Amino acid sequence: MRCVILCAGFATRLYPLTRSVAKQLLPVAGRPVLDYVVAGLVEAGIEQGVLVSNHAFVDAFRSWADKRPFPMQLQILDDGTTSNDDRRGSIGDLWFALEQADIREDFLLVNGDNLFTFRLDGVLDTFRVRGNTIALYDVGSKTEAAKMGVAVCDSTGRVIGFEEKPKNPATTVVSIGIYAYRAEVRALVERYLAEGHSPDKTGSFVEWLHHQVPVYGHTIRTDEGLWFDIGSQEQYAEANRMMGEYQQRQGKSLSDVPRD
Repeated sequence: MRCVILCAGFATRLYPLTRSVAKQLLPVAGRPVLDYVVAGLVEAGIEQGVLVSNHAFVDAFRSWADKRPFPMQLQILDDGTTSNDDRRGSIGDLWFALEQADIREDFLLVNGDNLFTFRLDGVLDTFRVRGNTIALYDVGSKTEAAKMGVAVCDSTGRVIGFEEKPKNPATTVVSIGIYAYRAEVRALVERYLAEGHSPDKTGSFVEWLHHQVPVYGHTIRTDEGLWFDIGSQEQYAEANRMMGEYQQRQGKSLSDVPRD
């Protein structure tokens, strides 16, 4: 199973921090956000991945990969975009990766700005048993949930409703940008874009996808680990504080993760 890591956005909400540094390479508790993402993938046994960058930051991602080699074969792709105005969008970049890397097997899709400490084993276990699976997290606040993609699942865990940034969220359980997809989803990504749907958000694709094929949710318990949505400078500062405290409590850091 290969993974696709999306890192081609320009993170304009974090300006000026992200004018010259990709959001995924911002340091949190002394390490780039992307270090935590790849460490989680390696821990879950993912051995091959594709990272999609925009043209403006592709050299920075290549430099990052050269300096911090994890035991994963990571292909870095340049999607050719140079500003927020000509971006492909998350689903546009996903299709770019699927084509350029010729991914035709099951794949794991991860937003590269996802900062998490929990293991991905549960998500992958649900995927193996049930099929297409999205990772969910209870943020405990409808105000916060309204800023994200909100999922509603039935008693079996199947997604029966999904809405990006709803005005009145039905629940506080949100999608956190980690998706395990069957190989059949490749063709559905192509169809989604051909039909003219928004290429901008991975959640918009889920909103459409769950009407086409079964999609299940796997909810990460808060006691399994932390998850941060870094969408503002305030959230970035909070992520630094909480991740530093977490590492102190755990008595370990990413230096404990096996490397080549």
